[in-house]
Amino acid sequence: MLTLSNLTYGADLPLPQVAAKVVSRLPAGGIVTGESLQGKVTYSGHAAPGGEAKDYHENVLFEIGSITKVFTGLLLAQAVVEGKVTLETPISKLLDPGLTFADPKIAAITLKQLSTHTSGLPRLPSNHGSGVRQDDPYVAYDMKLLIDYLSTAKLDGEGPFPCQYSNLGVGLLGSLLGRVYGLSWEEAVIQKICLPLGLKNTRMTFPTSSLPLAPPFEGKKPVSSWHFDAVAGAGALRSTAADLIAFGQAIAHADQTSLAQAFALAMQPQAVAPGGQIGLNLFIGKRDGAEVYHHNGGTGGYRSALQVIPAKDIVRVVLINNAEMDADGLIARTRQAGPRVMPAEGTLTPEQLPDYLGVYDLDREARFTVISHQNQLWCRLTGQAFLRLFPKKDAPNRFFYKAVDAEVQFTREAGEVTALTLFQNGRELTAKRTAQPVPAILLHTADELKPYTGTYHLMGLKPFEITLRGNTLFAKLAEQPPVPIFDLGNDRFEYDVVEASLTFSRNEKGEILGFTLLQNGLPVPAVRGK
Repeated sequence: MLTLSNLTYGADLPLPQVAAKVVSRLPAGGIVTGESLQGKVTYSGHAAPGGEAKDYHENVLFEIGSITKVFTGLLLAQAVVEGKVTLETPISKLLDPGLTFADPKIAAITLKQLSTHTSGLPRLPSNHGSGVRQDDPYVAYDMKLLIDYLSTAKLDGEGPFPCQYSNLGVGLLGSLLGRVYGLSWEEAVIQKICLPLGLKNTRMTFPTSSLPLAPPFEGKKPVSSWHFDAVAGAGALRSTAADLIAFGQAIAHADQTSLAQAFALAMQPQAVAPGGQIGLNLFIGKRDGAEVYHHNGGTGGYRSALQVIPAKDIVRVVLINNAEMDADGLIARTRQAGPRVMPAEGTLTPEQLPDYLGVYDLDREARFTVISHQNQLWCRLTGQAFLRLFPKKDAPNRFFYKAVDAEVQFTREAGEVTALTLFQNGRELTAKRTAQPVPAILLHTADELKPYTGTYHLMGLKPFEITLRGNTLFAKLAEQPPVPIFDLGNDRFEYDVVEASLTFSRNEKGEILGFTLLQNGLPVPAVRGK
């Protein structure tokens, strides 16, 4: 049994075993897995009920979606190694000299910013719709549309920005790198990456006589494959489990490849990213203390995932030809939690509490909020309920949950708490403390919150459910998922997933009659159902 700070886990489950357990839930299509453990490679193929397992093997082609970005990042690294560009080369230097920009900050975007999602460019360009043809969202988005966007776009602020995923940014990077080499992006990837690494079946386009392509599905519905033009570097590659295992092994043993310098640069942390860091289009996290390099992918009817843990010589690949199953989730299921050893509880004085209170940003959309209630620390992650943190004995600034198997370590710099790290399910998520004030949230018992529960009708029509889970209220409008709301006093409850609040109204007897939803400055009344 291995241990990490009293968090235990058993031997990992084999990936084929995990896939075999879940494939019966797949409405159509199948799953191919590849797993390399200390150099021993195992492949498995699994078909959804009614399908043929023989159709799913390591040499079947799948669209790998955004795993393509890892290849584009490595291509950038190789171009730097060859001296053709630097990470700080601005995009304006690689575009036509006569091109004018409405915003000089667009012209100044660097290749590094494109490769780390810190350019400030949106996920998709505002003129993306002009490149859509039926169910093929990128097929007609060409360089003219891309240049039109860049010449008119504007950024709010100065780069580099916080990491925000951008298919546009990496697609642009791919096109620019093609220009650097005087080739198409695909041909540059083939010549500079695939051929040196022996990847014979990783391409954007294939001759009709090549390997079979697993047919794409969304649920039970057959769908069409995707095709790319100017933004191919963001998601256009097709590959096999055999090729991706070889690619993962090259990452794990980069110094043994002909691209050792490029891999070293691509794998070097370049920016903070959600849940960890990012190299050149390669996300970097932790699993049970070991560094993990990973990326996933998804197109119209495909899902994929790649995980590499060099210190343990582990590579995992999942390819699915159905958009309804999460490939990353299969890899996560390989980790088996061992029996929990509850840490010994330490002490925390009321004078020590203020040190830890605050809002800690994980990324643009998720944050930890730490508050004090009855001289105890309570913590929530965006979209979740508050849970109590217990001080860990003989471990300064270390806390643990009793409700879930997880621990939190606060980091100090010059005596001040500056960040927290969540340890859970083998992962480490670090969030930086912000200057935001601690919200004045009131925590309650279930009995105190129960009077708010019930069915309300927004504007007298749409059903709006207020339910109770543990000691937290959840609000659910019509078909939307339930989300927690928190008491700020005077019957006003606030969401943390969106900027919105509910203010409840009462009659002279104190009975709750309804509430007013305030969102985007617009108040909308709701009455309680009979």
